[in-house]
Amino acid sequence: MKHRFGTAVGAAVLGISGLLAAGSPANAEAQAPRSLSVYEHDDYKGRSAHLSGNDANFINNYWSGGSGASINDNISSFRNSGDQRAVMYANANYTGAAYSALAHSSDSDLTHNSNNPSNFDNVASSVRFVI
Repeated sequence: MKHRFGTAVGAAVLGISGLLAAGSPANAEAQAPRSLSVYEHDDYKGRSAHLSGNDANFINNYWSGGSGASINDNISSFRNSGDQRAVMYANANYTGAAYSALAHSSDSDLTHNSNNPSNFDNVASSVRFVI
């Protein structure tokens, strides 16, 4: 009988400690989603693609739907629904002019920008997510 009670208490302690770890701010920060949807045309139209991690070169990223066309230098609008800022770069390997897309932001026309390069339409070649 004592053995069963000890096992039940041990399981309860493990369960509580697991809940505490899952709710900790450090763990929540590590799980912040990266979610950048990019579109071929202005106003979120045309083909789309989803990016969820750092990518040093878009040359092998393709529009959804199996068209075989690369997103490289073909992005005209985006929606960043993630908790991290997405920095898109004009060149591969995170170089060249940079466009900073704040967390939970969008831009329906990358041609006209006030806080980023004035024209980033059809320019992006890589992306890095930052906190």
